[in-house]
Amino acid sequence: MKKSYTLIVAAMSVALGISAQQLPNAGFEEGWADCVPWTSEGNTKTEGKTPNSWTIAHVIGMSLGGKTSVGEKVEGYDSGSAVLIKNSPNSVAKTQTVPGYVTLGTPWNTAQGASAKNKDGGTFGGIDFPYKPDAVSFWYKRTHGTANVEEKAQIIAYLWSGTYMQKDVPGNIGLFANNIKKVEMTDRDRNILDMATEQGGEVTQKGTLVAKINYDITGDAADWTELTVPFEYMAGVNASPEKINVIFSAGDYFSTTPGVDNTLTVDSVQLVYYSRLSALKFKDVAVDGFNENKYEYNIDAWMPESADDITYTVKGQSATASVALDKANRTATVTVVNVDSDIDGKNTHTYTLKFYGEAGVLPASTSYSGSITINGMAVEYPDGPFVHIYNGKGQENAAEFHFYDFSLDGKTVIGSIIIDNVDVAKDIAGNTYLRGAKNGIKFRINKNFVNVDATVNAVVSADKKMDAELTLLIDPVPAARASADATEYSVKFSGEYDTTVGIDQIEQDSVDAPVEVYTVNGIKVNAAEMVPGLYIRRQGNNVSKILVK
Repeated sequence: MKKSYTLIVAAMSVALGISAQQLPNAGFEEGWADCVPWTSEGNTKTEGKTPNSWTIAHVIGMSLGGKTSVGEKVEGYDSGSAVLIKNSPNSVAKTQTVPGYVTLGTPWNTAQGASAKNKDGGTFGGIDFPYKPDAVSFWYKRTHGTANVEEKAQIIAYLWSGTYMQKDVPGNIGLFANNIKKVEMTDRDRNILDMATEQGGEVTQKGTLVAKINYDITGDAADWTELTVPFEYMAGVNASPEKINVIFSAGDYFSTTPGVDNTLTVDSVQLVYYSRLSALKFKDVAVDGFNENKYEYNIDAWMPESADDITYTVKGQSATASVALDKANRTATVTVVNVDSDIDGKNTHTYTLKFYGEAGVLPASTSYSGSITINGMAVEYPDGPFVHIYNGKGQENAAEFHFYDFSLDGKTVIGSIIIDNVDVAKDIAGNTYLRGAKNGIKFRINKNFVNVDATVNAVVSADKKMDAELTLLIDPVPAARASADATEYSVKFSGEYDTTVGIDQIEQDSVDAPVEVYTVNGIKVNAAEMVPGLYIRRQGNNVSKILVK
């Protein structure tokens, strides 16, 4: 895992230049050096080793002795190097236990005399870091000694902006009180985390805590175990971070009585930048079965006209997302991108929504008869309203929608609604969906032509039942002069497949027969009285469809 992650980061660093968003020497492979423990007296002596860019909290003691190592390099997870930290007995005062931790900041400690009176310690500082990671991921092992088998280990991490300053913080170990030197400390952990400090003076300057982790690692782990811990971003804080510190502790980090011989081994530390979604909706309804780790969904709905119909919640403080519609393939994609890699090593994840649109060819001609309401009121037709779906060209996902002899009152026929280039789609259950629009259809009402803009949304179920909804905008003014007097009608048709009407209904006889014209529901008409619509022309055995516009 560690080796593959290293390769991923290396490749992404070259391609995208994003390595700066990760912690330095996060696998503890980039060299180890002698450690010079910090003290307020300006110590220059070394004690133990520490990985570059990190500092293990070794202590130097005082002039009478007491230097103690609390960490070392060990074999890593699928690698040659990891850091082991350990609560260790003081090399002189064996009854005193020195806490083991490693940090990106500077460890410090204080105590007075052999009894370690007024002992305190922790970390100050960190590294510059202007990014917003969502979590920290790492591999670890965990063991306990016999002194405190229940003690927790911890990961402490925090992001902040600005600077914290505290006066009079004791920063060394001395035999007597007058041997303790106090300093003004910058960016002390407890100050940033807004925790009480028993030692130290006034906090004279405060920055802003942006996010934090204070996570307990319990139990033992003899084998390498992966753990991902999210940051808690502070409510109401909009500041961008400027610095970060990460601390791994073999025991209770904020305790002054650590359990001796308790250890924590850490490797492959990765900052995680989520590039996924935590919620996904279509037309304000949650996508069925959504899971942030599932990237394809079948949506039982039409392909949306607008990307605004797809809404989402991004998981990731600095992640961004965009929606793209692919009408040709009836898919919508939501692509989430972040500045660096997610837990799977990728910084981009794409969610695909597949809408109705399984390729298929409708029959050349199907007819439906049933009932109709206009603006919510039932309208009675003498022979019932009649709808015809025509696909004479045998095209996939296309057809023509014909509503013959349309009437607003069931008595006066004003024309036929013919919408060509209707979009046709199918779902996995065998239902067929039709959607289309046509503007500028001409009707004749009271011997005057009107312009009609029509849209249709219809579904034909697998058992050949149709429900169609038409919206008609009827304008008495010619199309070139849009009128404010246009009236909108909501037309709803519900019907079933009708086997008693259609082209096959017309008998074909002698080739010498005269030309006859019928509506598609078999009613013979006088050619001089034909209004716009679809008709059947018969001459003997020759039968064809004609469209009057």
